[in-house]
Amino acid sequence: MSAKVAVIGAGIMGSAAAYCLARRGADVTLFEQFTAMHDKGSSHGATRLFRTAYFEHPDYVPLLKRAAAGWRDLEKASGEKLFEMCGVLLAGHPSSKTISGTRLAAKEHGLSLHDISLAEAAKRFFWFNFDPDMEMLIEPEAGFIYADRARTVLLNGAKAQGATLRENFPVTQWSAGDARLEVAAGGEALHFDRLIITPGAFAGGLDEMGRRMVQPLRKTLFWTSPGDDRLPLANGFLPFGIEETDGRFRYGFPAVDSDGVKIGEHTGGATVASAHDDAPEAAEESRRDMEAYVKRRLPGLSAAITKQQSCLYAMSPDGHFIIDRHPDDDRTIFAMGFSGHGFKFAPVIGEALADLALNGETLREFDFLKLARFDQA
Repeated sequence: MSAKVAVIGAGIMGSAAAYCLARRGADVTLFEQFTAMHDKGSSHGATRLFRTAYFEHPDYVPLLKRAAAGWRDLEKASGEKLFEMCGVLLAGHPSSKTISGTRLAAKEHGLSLHDISLAEAAKRFFWFNFDPDMEMLIEPEAGFIYADRARTVLLNGAKAQGATLRENFPVTQWSAGDARLEVAAGGEALHFDRLIITPGAFAGGLDEMGRRMVQPLRKTLFWTSPGDDRLPLANGFLPFGIEETDGRFRYGFPAVDSDGVKIGEHTGGATVASAHDDAPEAAEESRRDMEAYVKRRLPGLSAAITKQQSCLYAMSPDGHFIIDRHPDDDRTIFAMGFSGHGFKFAPVIGEALADLALNGETLREFDFLKLARFDQA
């Protein structure tokens, strides 16, 4: 008899887990408190950056290589274009984490980087205004994911393999019985052999560990320069990330639709008590700041913001992911605290969660993301 597995949260990680589990023959139920493709969490939107020479920590690189292969496999299975490996332009002062960390990850894992001189940058990327003492480089094994398209492919693939999706069906509680796990949802008490929790920024609503380990952070994304035919990828506008001397990191994407160029700030954001809370004053401040930033750093674009959208980061205490068995019950697996940089990893994390649920273990490359690291701090 196949294992009966519940997955709580149909964002990108829950969708990836459900897809991988269903492909392995598990009896999967995927619970989502909103509609499947809602815009209230961390997984919505047109695009997400993909980088392999990971300045956040070199230990992510093996996982990113597997994730890249996973996206390619999903493209083949679905017939959809999901991943543009077009390169990413990175800039910062030599000692910045963006530059020094990228170089370290590339050196440790034998990845290539292409240095760009100020003169070449001025010619190829004329819409930027770089400082004379900045370093610019292109990481070729990088690009972006078509985010909404990817989540749709995973959800549809999971359902095609037999998974059940229960939308608008919030889980209010889970508990570990001697024989089976109980999930309270929609006024029902449902029982499963295994449970995977992928709650995003809503982790605090499920149990004490989620409240302790995940802090919701409200972010605002912006779009500018719609209709400017210089700004699509086909005309040389690469996705980019720039770290300033104050440590603030902004990033952007070429125009992939009529909305124009998407720009955001990975640093900053408004801490909120609950993922259900808005932060309108912080959003307006972010808008004014972004308009000033575009005017100064990207003068080849219009500084006028034509669209903005809210999203959430689910911040862990150290900014790294937390993927492990639950300390209260080893039949329960959780993946949380993706801290605004997890989306690109979805294929390999989906496989890891399926491994943990069905086999009790996964790749050793995930060990640095276990909960025990906080006991050693």
